[in-house]
Order: sequence, then C-alpha cells, then structure tokens
Amino acid sequence: MDQEKLWQWLSYIPWNLMLAKAGIILLIIFVSYIILKVRTTLINRIFSITTIDPSKKQSLISILMSLTRYVVYVIGLLLILKQFVDITPLIAGVGIVGLAIGFGAQSIVKDIITGFFVMFEEQFLVGDFVSINDEVEGTVEEMGLRMTTIREWSGKKFYIANSEIRTVRNYNRQELRAIVSVTFPYEEDPVKIRRLLEEVCVRVQHDFHDEFLLDSQDNLIEPPQIYGVTDIDNNDKGGKFTIIAKTKPASIWTVEKMLREYIWQDCHRQNIDIAYPRRIYLHSTGCEEMKN
Repeated sequence: MDQEKLWQWLSYIPWNLMLAKAGIILLIIFVSYIILKVRTTLINRIFSITTIDPSKKQSLISILMSLTRYVVYVIGLLLILKQFVDITPLIAGVGIVGLAIGFGAQSIVKDIITGFFVMFEEQFLVGDFVSINDEVEGTVEEMGLRMTTIREWSGKKFYIANSEIRTVRNYNRQELRAIVSVTFPYEEDPVKIRRLLEEVCVRVQHDFHDEFLLDSQDNLIEPPQIYGVTDIDNNDKGGKFTIIAKTKPASIWTVEKMLREYIWQDCHRQNIDIAYPRRIYLHSTGCEEMKN
C-alpha cells in the first residue's frame, strides 16, 4: 500500500518540466564556464599588444579578471534562480542597493571602493614588494575588487580584504636607500673605524656595482658612503656609524646584507671589536660567609 501511494505521488511530479529546468541550469553553468575561459584569453590578448608598464598591466588584468568573474557569477546565479522563482518583482521592489544591504554586504561595497582607490592612486601594483599595516610583508600576487593577495618570502600567502588596508609601505618605487648601522665600543679608534668602513664601501661598490642605482652615464647616483656617527650613546654600548647607498628596488636587501658581512669580515681581520651587551658578575664573598 505504501509503495502504491509513493508511485502515485511520484506520478504527479512534472518530470518533463524538472528535466527541462535541470538542462537549462546545466547549460547556464556550461556557458558561464566558457565565458570565463574566453574572457581570460581575450583580456590577455588585449593587454599583450599594449605598451603600458608591465606591473600596471598585470594589475589591470588582475582587476578585470576579478570584475568579470563577479559579473558572470551574479548573472549566472540570477538566471538559475529565475528557473524556480520570478526574480523581477524582487529586483524591482528591493533594488540592487537594498539587496546588498539586506544580505549584509556593506563590507563588500567598502572592499570594492577601497580596492578601486588603491588601484587608481597606484599605491601598489602586482609584483611590488610591500608591507601592509606593518603586519604582512611580501610580493603582491593578485589585486581583486575585494581581496589583495600577498606572498611572503617564506612562501606563505595572505588574503587581505581591501577595506582592511590602512597603511602601505611600498619597496618598488624607483629607488631605495640602503641603511646599515654598526656600533663600536668607545675603546676603538674612530679614525681607524672610518678607514675600515671606507674600504668596505669601496669593496661592496666594486663587487655589486649592478645592484646600485645608476644615472644615464652608468655612474652611481649615491654610492656606498659613510653617513657619519649617528649615535654616541646607544645604551652605553658605544658609538654608532651609519652607511647609506641608493639601490635598485629589488637590490636593497642584497646590498644591506653584504655591507654587514663585509664589515664583520674586516673587523675580524683587523681585530676591531663590534659592540655587544656585556655583563659584569660581582661575587661578594663576605656576604656569602655571612649567609653561611
């Protein structure tokens, strides 16, 4: 009896209509997939014939990819919903803004607006090495309407909502200044230290000439040089010398670490100490005898 009622209930289901709607939904999904593939090829071909800056090109490609993906997803979702309900009164009665607020999408709107201004003001582009909010530091891999993705040097990938971006430190803006400071004990001779640091500057300039910023005549704009004694206290450890040099954006870390390494090598070779925290242990025998 139960089976008979089940078959009777199933007989009332409009299978032809259900199959037709399922076929339309599959067609919508397939067409959306094709559109996404075609748009990728089309956008890449359009930008392949442009002459704009490569970083800006990749940023525009990333933004357009994100924008078109959202458009295709929204239209596809609306077409699928249309197979089950009449969405015309919903859209006409509530409106796009009302729908966004109704679904709690205020943050999405804020992400999109912030992302637009980041791109418009060129705060950073795809491929730039940046520090976001002094918390995440790495290379910009993607720029979207809602999210920006940062790849750290360690390989970790961070997804940051555009509305959460408050401060940006960009290391890819034409030139950077390498700054290396070293503290020496007060007992060391400042004249001897300056001579040693000048030799280090010459060696680094010679060994890593292509890492520095050059002018049109292939001369260094600001070669490695001693900026001077920038501190003579530094927690009572000694005097601090600072070396500066203008480098290419991607070379600042190479120049700074080689300056430090050459300074360490030459100090070791010339028996010049580099300052470090020192502890003095006082043993009070009298106090120990009193305690015993």
